Amino acid sequence: MERPPPYIPERVLNNARLTFRWDDWKASEDFTYDPEPFLAKTAGLTPRSRMVLALGFYDWVIWRLKFASPDPTPFQIAEAAWCALVDTKYMIYYEFDRRQWVGPLRGALWCAMTWLIPAVLLSDDEPEELESGISYLIRLAHHVIEDQAALDKWTSLTLDRFHALYPAAPDDPFEDLFGEHQEERRGPLIPQEALDPKTAFRPE
Repeated sequence: MERPPPYIPERVLNNARLTFRWDDWKASEDFTYDPEPFLAKTAGLTPRSRMVLALGFYDWVIWRLKFASPDPTPFQIAEAAWCALVDTKYMIYYEFDRRQWVGPLRGALWCAMTWLIPAVLLSDDEPEELESGISYLIRLAHHVIEDQAALDKWTSLTLDRFHALYPAAPDDPFEDLFGEHQEERRGPLIPQEALDPKTAFRPE
């Protein structure tokens, strides 16, 4: 992705200060955001729309830290994840060497990648991976972004849009016993434009 998402304000992208606490041994212990209310509100959405929300929070994190991290890997993961949201065959599961990703920049990016990948690739059969991914990524985004008001506004507007456009169908445990309709169970495809509240988006 060459350009930042239009919904992330310039003041977030251009903020060169790192004021958040970071300890690679206990990074999430410093998180203060409570994700439970948000998770409860996403429960009625299609699986694919919840994956898109996770990817949205991931984008906030990697673009927030781009000013100090020239490594293209997190952005390549974002591109692969968008492809995997169309079909999982376009992305492979990969675990990055933690020893090469330490400190407040690379450590935070490692965490973002590590929680996004299984949320996108494994959650069809392991739904707890999606729940965990959303929970971690929204907490990480709130931890590394100072302008939480902007993040909260985007979150609220996007969630309202997704509730209107992507409500989950009633769950029938016998409908796809052999996992032959994984993509259909995810719900309709969702383009990146759906994450931009300023875009008058409507599904085709």
